[in-house]
Order: sequence, then C-alpha cells, then structure tokens
Amino acid sequence: AEPIIPKDIAISYLEERGISAATVRDFQITAKDDLIAFTHFDEHGIPQTIKYRNPAPKEGQSKEFFETNCKPILYGMWRCKPDNKTLIVTEGQIDTLSVAEAGIDNAVSVPGGVSSFTWVPYCWDFLCRFDTLIVFGDYEHGHITLLEEMRERFPGTVKHVRFEDYLGCKDANEILRKHGKEALVRAVAQAVPIEHPKIMSLADV
Repeated sequence: AEPIIPKDIAISYLEERGISAATVRDFQITAKDDLIAFTHFDEHGIPQTIKYRNPAPKEGQSKEFFETNCKPILYGMWRCKPDNKTLIVTEGQIDTLSVAEAGIDNAVSVPGGVSSFTWVPYCWDFLCRFDTLIVFGDYEHGHITLLEEMRERFPGTVKHVRFEDYLGCKDANEILRKHGKEALVRAVAQAVPIEHPKIMSLADV
C-alpha cells in the first residue's frame, strides 16, 4: 500500500508537542477534516485501527475515539525491530511518538488507555517476541499506570522508568517538552525491574 501522507494540520499539532515533522511522516499521521488520525498498523504493516484525536473538543465531545469495526492493537507495532528484545509501552500515542523522537526504538502504546486490555489477544504473539518490557506509563500520585497490569500479563522481565526520572512530569511527552530528548534517553536507560510485593531484598531481612 502507498504510504499515508501527513497533512499540515497533523504536523503543526504535533510540532506544538515537541514531535518533529520527520517523526510525523515516519508514523504516517494524517488528518480527517479537523481530526488528527493515528493509524495503527500491525507488525506486518497492515492497518488495523484508526484512532482520532480532536485537537479542540467542544463541551460534550470526545477528545479521542476509534473508527468503527476496527481491531484494537498496540500503536507502533510496525515500527518495532524484532532483533531488539526490549519493548517500551506507554499509555498514549503521543508518548510513544515522544520516545521515538528521542531516537529510542521499539516504543508502543496501548490503544484504549490504561483500563482497556482488549488488545492482548491480538498482540500476544507479538509481545512474546520480547524478553524485557519497560513500562513508561503516566506517573501520578506515586503510581505508574500499566505497571501492575503488565507485570501480571507479560511473560518476561518487566521494568519501569524510575519515579525520579519523570523529573516531576506526568508522562513521556511532558518530559520531552520540558527537559528534552536526553532526559527520555536517560529515563529508559535507567529503568529498573519491578519489585515483587512478596519478595524482600536480603539486605532488608
């Protein structure tokens, strides 16, 4: 299939959020009327889902919604390199774009937010190709979203970005906008394994 050509409205909207036009083109983000359109391609490059974002929702309008009759899959799957056995999962498309903007490979985001795991049956084989999962969810009130759920579901090693590496920000995009690409590179590089609640360090015994 021919690549999707981004529209100016998509480029300008994402440039305001620290995402370059080059990354917008790489991820083939476009627009339908005034809506930003994020196409979710599977690992074979076949489009399965389109999620729309309304840049300026009016009262009563949804900020984000899906095209009807689409298959829920992780956003960014087709951009992942299978030889790299580490996968980074975020809560939203713009956070995945932010990680990619920093030059970091293998970033994906859950399609329907933290509370929806309808994507798991469609992406299970894809997940199992990776040995390590780094959770880069939203950080609020001392809690990182997606962390507990992915620890229960992912068969390999689960790590998370350290609390201090959020630098007082909520998510990857805010870190990018306030502190730059290097802060994201450090955050991912310094991710730590999740602590099991029933296992104590020997030093603490």
